[in-house]
Amino acid sequence: MFKNEHFLLNTAIVTVSIETTLEEVSIYLNKGTGVIAHSGSHTCLFTPEDAALLPALSAMNVQALLEKSSYFLAESVQWDDQGNLASLIPLTLSSNRPLLIKDKEGNVRGYSSLSDLLRAATLEQQKSAAYFAALADTVTDAVTVVDRDGAVIYWNTVAEELYQLPSADILGKRIGEHFDVETLMVLKILDEGRMIRNTYHRPRPDTHVLINASPIRDAQGLIIGGIATEQDITQLVRLNEQLTAADSFGLPNKEQTEDLFTLIKGKGPAIGKVIQWAKKVAATETPVLLIGESGVGKEQLAHIIHQSSSRSEHPFLTLNCGIVPAGLLEAELFGYQGGAFTGSETGEAGKLEQAKEGTLFINEIEKLPLDVQAKLYHSITQQTIVRSGGSQPIRVRTRIIIATTQDLAAKLVTQEFRSDLYYALNVISIRIPPLRDRTEDIPAMVHMYLKQFSLNYQKPVPVLSPEVILALTNYAWPGNIQELKNVIERCVILSDEDIIQLEHLPTALQEGQPSLASLEGDSTILLKAKVSDEEEITLIEDALAKTAGNKSAAAKLLGISRGTLYNKMKEYQME
Repeated sequence: MFKNEHFLLNTAIVTVSIETTLEEVSIYLNKGTGVIAHSGSHTCLFTPEDAALLPALSAMNVQALLEKSSYFLAESVQWDDQGNLASLIPLTLSSNRPLLIKDKEGNVRGYSSLSDLLRAATLEQQKSAAYFAALADTVTDAVTVVDRDGAVIYWNTVAEELYQLPSADILGKRIGEHFDVETLMVLKILDEGRMIRNTYHRPRPDTHVLINASPIRDAQGLIIGGIATEQDITQLVRLNEQLTAADSFGLPNKEQTEDLFTLIKGKGPAIGKVIQWAKKVAATETPVLLIGESGVGKEQLAHIIHQSSSRSEHPFLTLNCGIVPAGLLEAELFGYQGGAFTGSETGEAGKLEQAKEGTLFINEIEKLPLDVQAKLYHSITQQTIVRSGGSQPIRVRTRIIIATTQDLAAKLVTQEFRSDLYYALNVISIRIPPLRDRTEDIPAMVHMYLKQFSLNYQKPVPVLSPEVILALTNYAWPGNIQELKNVIERCVILSDEDIIQLEHLPTALQEGQPSLASLEGDSTILLKAKVSDEEEITLIEDALAKTAGNKSAAAKLLGISRGTLYNKMKEYQME
């Protein structure tokens, strides 16, 4: 609300009884003083402009005048320097007489003519319009205002740029002429009368925004229009889609990002070593062995290595030996010659041949039968393959990246894995740490998945309560990244508000987790006690470690406010 300019309020006014003669009233009026007289619930108002009228009237006093005419009865309005000046002027007026202005208690503050009020209201409207136009063109969001019929009455320059639609082409027209009516939030609030805050919206197939919208109501509370501000998040959504694709092993092209390894969330030393080695092997043609538990992201890393290599323009194919029946693995790898299985004259190429010049990722390599292992070793050393049922060698230059959850070296001793294939493939091995060994990377991954699933389910991005952060960082994560992803998706679906509480987590994460209440006591006493700077720094570092760097949770754990924690960290130069 803007502060209103002062309008011309005549405060030179006296109150007289209704027995006062009109001659006495005229004396006041000729001195420039207004006169009011109360008669029951009515108030009679005389202004200096009325001085010339009174001598022509036959009545002797105010009471006699009121018995003959209601002309001088005044309408009154309440005014406390707030609200729209135009609202002071009643929609139904019995005359064009000046209005009495009263305060909240009903005391008369003065009077004003309708022309003065109208002039002040017009100036105020012009000022408000100028301020609004400047504000709307200053913000970085698209601003749209529609009337009750959905016609656009304001369209700022950001909206013009976002939708490539000049204001001249949309002002005065129904917004549904340029957008799908079924998807327009600003029209929905006209019908529903509710505010919308930080909600994902897709007004056009190629445009993604975060929208805030509110109904506009008149003085009687009726909806007369709607206003919406839209923050363009199209690039963010596209990046999120790339991240989602990366997680599903369909990474963006090399041109879309300078360093694909940034898609691997985490800054800890454990994952840092993995990324460092993976970058080096990406520049080579050598086979790579990836070792790690299920769900740690072996296939994602293999795909990033491929996309970061000189083979990125060629296919990246996968073969999981754990889900393909053993009898079909040879055909999956090497293909089959026409007539060998189906009677087809041409046959079908296997994964090694299909990924020619590209990369083949073989997961759960330990489940590959020994006879197929021998054939794979031969194809690697000779760079040729022979289809099942065929005899003609086919030259291939497919790079192989293998992955396992097992200790392949131990399987050599039991002869469950061929040593020649092991040494041919194990030129460089990279061990990917489980999530429980890289808790410092959990916040970054959680943030990524929160944005991803909030967009997927068209909900505002929620925040995590301190208890949830503590639970996420103290959990062992046997399912690794896949389990974390599933948990965050669950929380986004179940949370009704903009915050995820402990109750939204699966039972396994809720049980056995230390609560902030149980951890607060000792830390509060220690932090508030007279300890040395070194001890206080240690306490703060321990609290930040326990809460994965979340300052709100750490402050609660320490029994101090977040502002106090920030000040102490600044004092000790811990940021």
